[in-house]
Amino acid sequence: MTRIFLIRHAEAEGNIFRRAHGHHEGRVTGRGYVQIGLLRDRFRNEQIDAVYSSDLHRTQETAKALAGPRGMEIRTSKMLREADLGVWEDKAWGDLEYANPQMSEYFSFDPERWDVGGSEPFWDIAKRVTGFIVEAAARHDGQTIAVFSHGFAIRAFFCKLMGFASNEVSKAGYCDNTAVALLVFNDGELTIEYQRDNSHLSDESSTFAHQTWWRAEKKWIGENLRYMPLDNKRDYELVKLFAADSGSSPFTEMMYTAFLHDRPIGLVGLDPSKKERRAERGGLVEPEFGWISYIYINPESRRMGYGVQLLGLAVSEYRRMRREYLRIKSPQKSADIKFCLKYGFEVIFETDKFLLMQKYIRNW
Repeated sequence: MTRIFLIRHAEAEGNIFRRAHGHHEGRVTGRGYVQIGLLRDRFRNEQIDAVYSSDLHRTQETAKALAGPRGMEIRTSKMLREADLGVWEDKAWGDLEYANPQMSEYFSFDPERWDVGGSEPFWDIAKRVTGFIVEAAARHDGQTIAVFSHGFAIRAFFCKLMGFASNEVSKAGYCDNTAVALLVFNDGELTIEYQRDNSHLSDESSTFAHQTWWRAEKKWIGENLRYMPLDNKRDYELVKLFAADSGSSPFTEMMYTAFLHDRPIGLVGLDPSKKERRAERGGLVEPEFGWISYIYINPESRRMGYGVQLLGLAVSEYRRMRREYLRIKSPQKSADIKFCLKYGFEVIFETDKFLLMQKYIRNW
């Protein structure tokens, strides 16, 4: 008999930026590292004989919670990866839902019928994850192992194991970040002791406690933003609000409007060509940073988690340009400062009038 703990990775950028991260590499968030610490505490007195993980960053970071304290090697495998999302990779979920609502609906409620360019078939995902777990369990007969994988891949595995049809996938449920399942492998059969257990998390540390998309009563389209280049005529009222709040116009080199369904609720401005003066090198140098000029949400839509999705758009755009850092300059006492510190920025320069903050974004 082999005991298998199957664990989803900690909260990562795709979870809060609301972007489609399958094989795309996303960094673990601040709350994700809190979850990793709580997971480590949960397993403090548990015997673990081997630790397996997908080869993606977010799972390997999470697997350290169990491997690190035990001085164990993390054995990685592509077989435990998340679904390959093909042409959907790193796209905003709101854009995907708006452009192709039928495929978005299939992805969530009947994934056997989900098929976009380069995507991995649902039952192929279920087969590879199941095959890996069975082989690993047979290899560790009489022991206890931990296996770290991803939300959609784990859902596919349970759908297959529990004998659900594709259009019954909702019965398999969703699992929170770092949620734990316990499986038993005996005489060639896998059985479930429990699944989707996030009892080591508080409401503050749980990702699902801060989101609603996963709840059974929710339809797929709900809280994800989509983006279009700013159009001054179309977005006139939002631009007017921005100008009244900030005392300036929103016009920068790259400007985007964020929509909730068809309603414009936010703006983000990027300045990729901005150069920095460095006295020690003399003169202006080519940018090594991506500059955010502003992130703006209209007053009635604030404190609803939309600002971080606009930050996710900025991160995605600058990664394509191979920028390693994001920078933003904010006036003292601005609400932007608390927001930026919450999402991983650090203060690197300060005067009595402003703060210069920076965030590391490299994922290659």
